[in-house]
Amino acid sequence: MWFTYPPFDEHDFLARVLGRSPELIPAVLHDYQWVAHSAYPHVVPCAGAQVEGSLLPSQMGDEWMWEAEFGVSQGYYRRLQLPIEAGGRSWQAWVLVAGPSLAWAVQGQEEPTCT
Repeated sequence: MWFTYPPFDEHDFLARVLGRSPELIPAVLHDYQWVAHSAYPHVVPCAGAQVEGSLLPSQMGDEWMWEAEFGVSQGYYRRLQLPIEAGGRSWQAWVLVAGPSLAWAVQGQEEPTCT
């Protein structure tokens, strides 16, 4: 399972990256905050905050497609398995969070504050 957040949970984006239009399940990631950066939208830890997105059942090859699209090997994003709430229960899902190179990519821009 993957948890996706805006704009990465849009059907056109998913069809381009994964080669299919998967069924999305509304979901929530707790204790993270969404940062709406124009080039690199991402999530960062933030106690008490939540990110609304979608739970996406994964298929063989999805891991490679996600990691290639998001520059995981370059450090822009990193993949963590986190608890997600969807459909009245808790799931473990992969989430792409801000990686160490993202700080360099957004340098000189205002850092988000945990609200």
